[in-house]
Formats: sequence, structure tokens, C-alpha cells
Amino acid sequence: MPLRKILGFLCLILAALCMAIGYAIIGHGIAIATALVILPAWLAAYKWPSTWLPATALVVSVSLAAIGLCAGASPLLMLLGATLALANWDLAFLDHVQVGSSSTQAVTLLEKKHYQSLVLALGLALLAIITGRIIRFQIPFGGMILLVALAFLGLVRVWRMLSN
Repeated sequence: MPLRKILGFLCLILAALCMAIGYAIIGHGIAIATALVILPAWLAAYKWPSTWLPATALVVSVSLAAIGLCAGASPLLMLLGATLALANWDLAFLDHVQVGSSSTQAVTLLEKKHYQSLVLALGLALLAIITGRIIRFQIPFGGMILLVALAFLGLVRVWRMLSN
């Protein structure tokens, strides 16, 4: 079994466990239902990766995490579960793209780079979320508009650079 599939299943199980534990801590009976919904949805997504199932499974997983946040579940567990579900979706897509490819050195290097960028992106996102939940400060409305405008201009500039 390829490493991408092992990592995908590990992310799947950990995502379901994080959300189920988060729901169980607040005493909701939906904890078991969470695992029972997420696991089969993702397993079906792995069986039929070229259909709409992977995107649906991702939406279901992230929705369950958002509902858990609104219900008062541990934000860390819910955000970690959603992040792991996103990693699982990415690895399922990578597995679908890599099916049938030979195990050459170039493919192995591509997979290694993909894993590094995935860990970096999701790790930085989790760090930003956790930091945002810990450190709180007030930003005036005008300052917020300025930050949003700068972020938008930065994204436009990156998009143009990538397009060329």
C-alpha cells in the first residue's frame, strides 16, 4: 500500500476521532454518529475518487466541525479534525492522480515535495488559528479595512505572478 494511502487513512481516522472526542466531551450523543458518518463517506470517496464524493465528504467533515464549534465543543479538537479532513481530501486527490504511475525517482520526489508543502500549509494554518484564539486585540474598523485591502492586493499580485 502506498504511503499516500496510509497517510490518508491515518488522517481520516484521526479526524473522525478528534471530532467524536470533541462531541463526547460536551456530552452530545452525536459523537458516535460523527465517526459513523465521516468514516463511510471518506471510504466511499476513496473507492470512487473521480466523482463528487470526495468534495461531499470534505464538506460533511468541515460542517460537522463547524457544528461542533457552535455547540461548544473544544475548538482545538474541531479545528484539528477539520484540518485532518482537509489533509485527507488532498491525499485522496493525490492518490487518484498517482494511480497507475510507476514508482520512479521523479514521482517519489514529487510526492515528497507535496507532503512537505501540505504539512507546511496546514501547520501554518493551524498555528495561525491557534494564535488567533490565544492572542486577542482590538483593531479599529478603518484598520481592518486597510488590512483586507492589502491582503486582497497581495493576492491579486500573487495571482498575476503565477499566471505569467
